[in-house]
Amino acid sequence: MCSVCRSPNLLQLVSVLCVGALLFNTYRLYKGGYFGLDDFNNLYSVQQESFADMIGYFLNPVSFRPTGMLCYWVLLRFFDLNPAAYHCLTWSLHAANTALMYFLLKRFTQSRPGAAVGAMLFASQAVFAAIYWDFGTIFELVAAFFSLLGIFLWTSERRGWLRVLFASLALLLAIEGKEMALTMPIIWLSYDLLLRKNMIRRMVAHWILPSALALLYGLKATAMRGVPTSDPYYMSITGSTLASGFGIYFNMLLGTNFPWQNWCIGFVVLLLVFACLRNRLALFFQSYVIIAFLPVIFLINHRSEFYWYLPFLGVSGLAAMLAKTVAVPIETRSPHWLVECGASVVFILLCWGTFLVHEEANRPQRSWERALTGEYRAFVTGLRALPAPPPGETIFFDSQPSLFDEDVLLSATQVALGRTDVHAKLVAEFPPEARYRLRFQESRLVQLPR
Repeated sequence: MCSVCRSPNLLQLVSVLCVGALLFNTYRLYKGGYFGLDDFNNLYSVQQESFADMIGYFLNPVSFRPTGMLCYWVLLRFFDLNPAAYHCLTWSLHAANTALMYFLLKRFTQSRPGAAVGAMLFASQAVFAAIYWDFGTIFELVAAFFSLLGIFLWTSERRGWLRVLFASLALLLAIEGKEMALTMPIIWLSYDLLLRKNMIRRMVAHWILPSALALLYGLKATAMRGVPTSDPYYMSITGSTLASGFGIYFNMLLGTNFPWQNWCIGFVVLLLVFACLRNRLALFFQSYVIIAFLPVIFLINHRSEFYWYLPFLGVSGLAAMLAKTVAVPIETRSPHWLVECGASVVFILLCWGTFLVHEEANRPQRSWERALTGEYRAFVTGLRALPAPPPGETIFFDSQPSLFDEDVLLSATQVALGRTDVHAKLVAEFPPEARYRLRFQESRLVQLPR
């Protein structure tokens, strides 16, 4: 038999190469992405801020997601509106999160094949496809990165106060990335209670700092209860909202349309099975999904598929456990070289199948996104081709790109021109004094004569 098949590192090498290829080909599906509505608004918000201002926002609990906004600030300063730089950052963060996912799953399951399967599912997941093409999801990516890093530090076997401090710092940056990370201390607590083997009384004090941070920043979220019922961030904190919300998100994950009651029954049955089997690791992964979703599950007006990004560790963990269950009997009964080669072939096929499912599931969405991207790119390119407007000039439009409103129109205009002194106004008819009369039609920005 060939020497490569006898190598104990064959499966590990194949796993790394296959997941890398899977990431690369997934990114290729979304190449040519551009900026979206949220991007224009966020770039508008940071374009006049100094570095000191951006750092100061980290000290203000009511500031808007400074970890993600700092990414906008840095990229705008160094790369202007080059979309390739923005998407390279999001793709790099997703690759880093995939690596963290692998190392966490390997630690939890003590199985490299299981960890590879879980990381593969996360690497190219159709349900949160928005993170591949929409830079506005940078908040999910940075929150997940620091959340997974915090879990990695917290779950180390010999956890001392230094690791607690670094984990708490990661928690702070995760919460400042997106509020979904607020429940991470509960997940850390559940790990200590369910899985930690060397838990001693003095380690209970480790819970104080992360819990205090989450409580401090959680007070900001309580303000959401006072917003109008039509607001996207209105929260309906009821049991029925919790149950129906999970039904909606599981339908998003699997592309089904089952009643939420079916999902709740299945979820409870699975929980009872794990409890009866005393499978603490499975209970941890299942509870992780519930806890990670809690900050957004009550947002009845704002439910997005990419909210699965952070909770997906629970799904990957259960998949890793299943892969380990299948692999262990085969490993003990078959020659090592046969296991290595067979597992490598199976993993290659799994990666290929995962990519094909992703490619097909999001084909309509990608077509829609390409059309929208073309409009926004043409709008920005047309604005940048205009003669420089005088200070304080108002630019009038009688039409605008799809999904724009007046706020986005102003943000996109100022960001495209790199000017905060110009104004943009949408009108049905150009006023006589208008010097800049622009019409957006057929994905082109046309300047009309006076």
